[in-house]
Amino acid sequence: MAWQIKFRDVEHEKGFNNFMKKAEVENWDKERTSLFYTLAIFEETRKNINDLYDFKENCIKFKGLTKEWQTGGTAKATKLAFNLFNNFRGEDRESENYSPLEIFSLDTDYRNYMLMAVQIRFS
Repeated sequence: MAWQIKFRDVEHEKGFNNFMKKAEVENWDKERTSLFYTLAIFEETRKNINDLYDFKENCIKFKGLTKEWQTGGTAKATKLAFNLFNNFRGEDRESENYSPLEIFSLDTDYRNYMLMAVQIRFS
């Protein structure tokens, strides 16, 4: 990696490291690294990670997008994380909700970290 991962705050970094350790990610698997980086940005997604990822089966949980705790920002981050993980784009009738315009329409602070997740995935 020629660049350094930038974290939003200490909690973002702690959450990311905890997810990586719990999933036993080896060799910085770009798909899981970008997934966990993105899901660790928000406190809500960190607290509810088990609604979004099955650590035993090492797979995402699509139903996590419909949980009551999801907000506009966390839903966008979750959509991005799922898309970076396995190109998940949702149901056909909802595919417009996965466009870059939709996902990156957050305030600037969060957008920068979501763009870092894209960089992690495709570097």
